[in-house]
Amino acid sequence: MEQSFVLASGIPEESLLDGLMEFANSYREHKFAEDIEVYRKKGSQEYLILFPNAPRLDHFAFAVNYLNYIPKNTVPPKVSGYFFNHAGSIEHPFQTGTFIKLYVSRNDKEYDNVNIVNSTNATYLYGFDGSRKKLDVTEELFEVPSLELDDFNHILNIIPGKVESENKPWWKFW
Repeated sequence: MEQSFVLASGIPEESLLDGLMEFANSYREHKFAEDIEVYRKKGSQEYLILFPNAPRLDHFAFAVNYLNYIPKNTVPPKVSGYFFNHAGSIEHPFQTGTFIKLYVSRNDKEYDNVNIVNSTNATYLYGFDGSRKKLDVTEELFEVPSLELDDFNHILNIIPGKVESENKPWWKFW
């Protein structure tokens, strides 16, 4: 699979779909959020989330973080994102191959970052404030799972809602 994707489990389906709709609505002005595809693995509660319109790394990191902290989730979910480097350019030292893996650390207490592990199993803290820091600990190993779309059932395409302007009577122009 040569596109960015997220694997998520431990999230109730309704909460996942509601969370993805909220996320898409928050980023509606960005092309990547125009269509988000959601699949459920056959015979499982594992979900595959695809972004047909390639997101930037920061947007993809926001999505992984957002899904990890979906409201109404009573148990810690398992959310792993696999970012595909479409451009093939090395913009950060952690981009060592075509994919990098993103996840939220089990020990995270700051809620505004993700961990990135690359093909050499080097782990980085990717802060949403622009900070990047190489970590000495490898919490998760890098591995891109081999996926067959035939193993999943398509559930829904998330398409953000339109922002409607308020219709005021002509005499209430202020």
